[in-house]
Amino acid sequence: MALHTPLVAIAATSAAVLALTVGSAASALTPTPAPRPTSTSTSPGESRVSAQDRQFLVQAHQGNLAEIAAGKAAQSKGKAGSVRSIGAMLVADHTKLDKKLQQVAQRLQVTLPTQPTARQQTKAKELAALSGTEFDKAWTKTMIYGHRAALAAIKKEIADGSAPQVKALARASQPVIQEHLDRLLAAEKALGALGPARPPAILTVSLPRMAAR
Repeated sequence: MALHTPLVAIAATSAAVLALTVGSAASALTPTPAPRPTSTSTSPGESRVSAQDRQFLVQAHQGNLAEIAAGKAAQSKGKAGSVRSIGAMLVADHTKLDKKLQQVAQRLQVTLPTQPTARQQTKAKELAALSGTEFDKAWTKTMIYGHRAALAAIKKEIADGSAPQVKALARASQPVIQEHLDRLLAAEKALGALGPARPPAILTVSLPRMAAR
């Protein structure tokens, strides 16, 4: 037994060394999992929003607020049935559009204003001072200008926007705004309200290029 004990000890020691060597080699070949980075923007609401996307959300929201107010004014002050019916359509459609817009803005953490622009509010008061056929003609002409401006803003967002949610919002609103414009053009023709080449910018979406004129 005494003669075999050293051999057994040597064998055991050799096995242990071999196991350690193999284990170390395996560890060296197995990549160590990298530490999970701390996420700084894991939700859509935390992503960066381009200036174009932010501008569209703000301007479209203020445009919606202005159009809703204008629609209500048409319902209460409009003389022609076409003006009153278009006014009701503006209230319903722009309310729906703005609800979706606010949801997107909330997800992207874009703060929206609570009122139309100061210019829009001033022009709304000027329009509210009119009555009868004069109101109908001025209102229709103003809404045509505003919806053309809105379509221009939509096309710019579709072309230059970055956030998929905002671009989808613009695409979805385009046919609605176009339908409004078509109805307004028909009403203008019926009212004989053919105005100057550049009608006053009442209740319009404020586009930088237009403001520079």
